[in-house]
Amino acid sequence: LGICNGFQILTETGLLKGVLLRNKNLKFIGKDVSVKATNIDNKFCNKYKKNQILKFNIAHNEGNFFTSSDHLKELEDENLIPFKYCDENGNTNEENNPNGSLNNIAGILNKKKNILGMMPHPERMVDKMISNNDGVNLFTSLLI
Repeated sequence: LGICNGFQILTETGLLKGVLLRNKNLKFIGKDVSVKATNIDNKFCNKYKKNQILKFNIAHNEGNFFTSSDHLKELEDENLIPFKYCDENGNTNEENNPNGSLNNIAGILNKKKNILGMMPHPERMVDKMISNNDGVNLFTSLLI
């Protein structure tokens, strides 16, 4: 599991394909965003519901996921995109893409689905008193 800078490390070491570029507006972004759980058929997301809308925090300057068109097709065809940026209704489009990531991608899996890289911070969303608990299911999914 690589979150934010951890996702960058996973791509830089070749454990995940792709690269994280500067945000589309070339500025640091720190805010809560809506994210859709698009693939729950993996050990990281099995406690979420398919297409469940979550609120996660982002805090990054280089969160713009980019990859080749062949790899993007592979990610889509093999269901390796567990999270996408969206609006509160689950719509994924450029308006709901905070950093410019291809196809609103917020996280990807490797082919074996045992490595997850994601830019949003689920660990910041585990307590209703300080935020929400939308991140809890990611961590409890790993306990099975």
